[in-house]
Amino acid sequence: MGSWTKLLAALSAALLLLGIGTLASQLDSITLVALQDSVASHARVVFAGAAWRWLVTLAGGSLAVAAVLTIVDTVLSVRRPPRSPTFSEMSGSTLEEALSQTQRRVLQCAEGEANIVALFDELLRGAVRTRSSDIHISPNQDGVRLTLRVEGTLHEVAVVPPAIAPLLATRVKVMARLDTVAKSPQDGRLVTYLDAGAIEARVSTLPTENGERVVLRIVRGSRDVFDLPGLGFAPDFQKRLEAVLARPQGLIFVTGPVGSGKTTTLYACLKHIARTRSKTTALVTLEDPIELELPFATQTQMNQKAGMNFASVLRSVLRQDPNVLMVGEIRDHETAEIAMQAGLTGHLILTTVHGNSAAGVFARLIDIGVEPFVLASATAGCLSQRLLRTLCTACRKETKPEAMIEDRFSQAGVVVPPGTYYEAIGCDFCDDQGFVGRAPIAELLIMDEALRKAVHDRSPTTEIEAVAQTEGMVSLLRDGLRVARAGDTSLAEVLRVAG
Repeated sequence: MGSWTKLLAALSAALLLLGIGTLASQLDSITLVALQDSVASHARVVFAGAAWRWLVTLAGGSLAVAAVLTIVDTVLSVRRPPRSPTFSEMSGSTLEEALSQTQRRVLQCAEGEANIVALFDELLRGAVRTRSSDIHISPNQDGVRLTLRVEGTLHEVAVVPPAIAPLLATRVKVMARLDTVAKSPQDGRLVTYLDAGAIEARVSTLPTENGERVVLRIVRGSRDVFDLPGLGFAPDFQKRLEAVLARPQGLIFVTGPVGSGKTTTLYACLKHIARTRSKTTALVTLEDPIELELPFATQTQMNQKAGMNFASVLRSVLRQDPNVLMVGEIRDHETAEIAMQAGLTGHLILTTVHGNSAAGVFARLIDIGVEPFVLASATAGCLSQRLLRTLCTACRKETKPEAMIEDRFSQAGVVVPPGTYYEAIGCDFCDDQGFVGRAPIAELLIMDEALRKAVHDRSPTTEIEAVAQTEGMVSLLRDGLRVARAGDTSLAEVLRVAG
């Protein structure tokens, strides 16, 4: 509309100048007063004729229309929402439409002499448009399967010819600055800009029989670090977590499957520590890779080629007298041993360990060679978490718990109390998924004398878990039941994730 306004305004000005120029050409004097008088007198005579009436009418009409359009354009420009600078080219308004559009564009890029650069760009566009957490590039005998993980569920985008597999893997490696020749597993970080938007991703490659499998974990670097209340944990859980974070030393372990939000929780814990402690508190993180820049901490990226692994860097960092350390993951005996000693000598260390539950962390660490008496003394707490899909409130349906579901809860020692529960249905709003978004559930084991004795005596995980529950720990299944009773998820989803 702005271009039409400018055109009409220009036309009006041209018509007025044409009329004034015509009148001025008939003047005998060129003084300003004479010009004004002559133009006025000639205008009355000339425009009285029918030949020039159209000029006055057209000029006045053009000015009026231009004024109206200017007002309308101004109002619309104020009310018009700002255009998003990231990936607004894709018009799909639903998940199904966005996936279909991504599939069409990817397959177009794969036709004939495949344009690998454009193909990967379209895959990234689709991932951001659908708010995917992961991109999977999986080669097999029939082709390369491209899938996106959206809110915990994998969706197939396309299957492209097998010949594209090595080219696509090389493209990702180049962007992530990985070794393009090596055929061993590699991890890296990809940072790129697409359609005026920044994209960051953790990259993992794995050689397989049919080629290299590549997985990208999308990291939205522009997002802020969550506060603890913003994570969505239960209020009682948050209070217990804050109490553990207030301890001056010890190790806090976070465990859970890939994609369960462990790093997000660790970052929120660090932010809480930075805000509640003295400004002179030194926070250092050792990460592989760095997922989000933290303004309140010193972050160090691991580099295996340069000999910078968790064990060697942790040993060096301890000489710099940090108060709080975050170690990305304890993977081996050496890293665990150094971390334990640091936790016993005045440092608070937050880290992740692969385990099935909070109580299962101890068995895992003992398996890699940590002495039980050291583990019992150094540990401050263990947190295990999962992510539940939350029900779509537009279509969820009230239901009674099925007998089979109640039996599965009772087998785990949990009784489903009477109340209102809901199940997933599916509608246009949630793309027939029945779920929109995810919410965390967690269990927190806080070390005390009873638990230290159980760990020191090498008690089985089930016994340690029973002791922890008597000391106030709420299990994952019970926390999931809390979310289901609030109507935010279904009992079936709780069993799927934590059962």
